[in-house]
Parts: sequence; C-alpha cells; structure tokens
Amino acid sequence: MKTTQKIIILVLVWIWSISGFAQQLPRFSQYYSNEFIINPSVAGCDGRTVANLAARKQWIGFSNYTPSSYLISLQGRILKSGYSLKSGSKGNVYRKGRQGRVGLGAIVYHDENGAIERTGAQFSYAYHLFIENSQLSFGLTGNMFQYRINSERAQLKDPDIDPLNGLIGKSTIVPDAGVGINYLTEKYHIGVAVAQVFQSKLKIGNSADFQSSEEIRLIRHYYLMADYRIVFPGNPDWELEPSTIVLFNELLRVQADISLKAYYKRQYWFGVSGRTSGEMIFMAGLKYQHYYFGYSFDYGFKGITQYTYGSHEICITAKFGDTARRYRWLERY
Repeated sequence: MKTTQKIIILVLVWIWSISGFAQQLPRFSQYYSNEFIINPSVAGCDGRTVANLAARKQWIGFSNYTPSSYLISLQGRILKSGYSLKSGSKGNVYRKGRQGRVGLGAIVYHDENGAIERTGAQFSYAYHLFIENSQLSFGLTGNMFQYRINSERAQLKDPDIDPLNGLIGKSTIVPDAGVGINYLTEKYHIGVAVAQVFQSKLKIGNSADFQSSEEIRLIRHYYLMADYRIVFPGNPDWELEPSTIVLFNELLRVQADISLKAYYKRQYWFGVSGRTSGEMIFMAGLKYQHYYFGYSFDYGFKGITQYTYGSHEICITAKFGDTARRYRWLERY
C-alpha cells in the first residue's frame, strides 16, 4: 500500500472516531505508572513530588505517520505546616498553617495521528480527605490544546473535490475540562474519571471551508480504574497486583484492559494485559533509587494492528520525598 493511501486511511479512521469509538484520546498501556494523566484527583495522592515522561508509538511498520503520543507531567502535594509566628509592622502575627490536603499538577503533551496533530496542556487541582487509614480525593482539571491538520502529511487523492481539502493546514484552539474521584488504601484503590466534560466543538476553518466542521466535537469519556495488591504468604518479597481499567464514551462503546503484574521487592515488575479490542500487552520495569523505568509492547490480532509490528511505549518516572513521609494521608510525619 502506498504511503499516500495509508495517510488517507488514517485520516478517515480519525474522522470516524469522532462519532464512533476509536482514538480521540491517547491510550497508554502503562497508565498504572502515572494515573494522574487520566484522573486529576491523583495529584499529590501519595505525598511525593512526581515527574513523568512517557512516549508511545503505535502500529510500527504500517506507515511513517501512525498514532504517537508524548507527554511530560509534574504533580505533588502542598506540604503540611503548622501555625507560624511572623513579625510585622504591627507586631507579631500568627499565620494559619496548611493541612497538607491540596495537590497540584500539570501536563504538557503532543499527539499525532496521521495528519492530525494535537498539542496542549492541562492543569489540575486535587483535594484529599483523610478517612482513618484511607484517603478520598477529588480533582478538577482544565485542558486547552491546539488541533491542527498538517498540510505536509494530508495528501488527498482528489483535493479539488474532497470535502476535507478546506481544512488542510488549518488549526483551532479547543478548551475543555475533566473531573475525577479516587479512593486509596494501602492495599487497593478505586478511581473514576471523566474527560472532555464540555464536549467542545472542533470549529476548524469556517462554513465556507467545510460546512460540517461545526458538527465535529469531542466526546465525553468515562474511566473506571481499580487494583489490589496481594502479598505472597510466607514470601513478602513477591507481590501480585490484578488491575483493570474500563473506558466508555457517550455512545456506550466500551473498551477494557485486564492486567496482572508481579513485583519483586518493589524493585522489579513484569506483567501481561488483555484488551477487549483484541490486543495483548507485555510489560516490565525496574526501580533505581528515585527513578522508575517501564516498557510495554502491544500486539494486536484484529484490524490494522494485525498488519503491524505492534506498539511500543516507554515511561520514565522520578519520585521525590523520603519514604517516611510517603503516605501523608496516614499522618506518618
């Protein structure tokens, strides 16, 4: 298949996803290493400052412009502090302390899918409530990105009659928002998040360029995440973690991952996932001091994926903060 034909197919696949269920949002296989990219309530949930770098390339070997995603994120918690006495022009003044319940975070990202490009940033606020030996968190995120159709990649067979021609090279700024809830204990957690809450329209160009562009919009996506950590009886060095993430949209199209990961001394891990779209995911990683390195490989058995060399993803995470203060929601400091 010629490169031009492949690009056209990728563009049509994306346009179909606007009304169906394909890839409006990037899907990271190693979501468990940085759930903040899905759920804003995770910002600062474990009390440490966390920086994350992730890169994903899908459908290797199909063409040069298959879907890819790159992001950098930073999130953490505003530390707890007591009342303080400060001197001022009017004498000593007591300043109210912080309870250590607020988390903040930001993400910068760039996604590509054929000729489609999306570059943006989102900023999140989280609030954590302490309930005995658990934590209930709420989060909000604001998101703004530039949506663009790359003129060098969008090569149409008949540009004079193709209705997409009026959009080539055009871009637009799209605002939206997300919300999330997370319940965390030492052994398990459950999270729910909603992305693209406002379902903003992608008003590219004007009606003279492409009349139906005003009908193209984002679709609200819902996420449900859960995992449980199991310690091997008599051998605490080994732990198992079954987990799942379920994604569905306004059209009730559902996609889910079911995963099983094994950890050794919390320094090394490996696992496998099954995705309802017909993909198997193999993952592995290691920890070195404050740094975490992860890799995953997806191989599909349906649709385009069976004609590729799979999808590859790397994730590098740095977590700062001593372990004695890691679980601030347990008041261990």
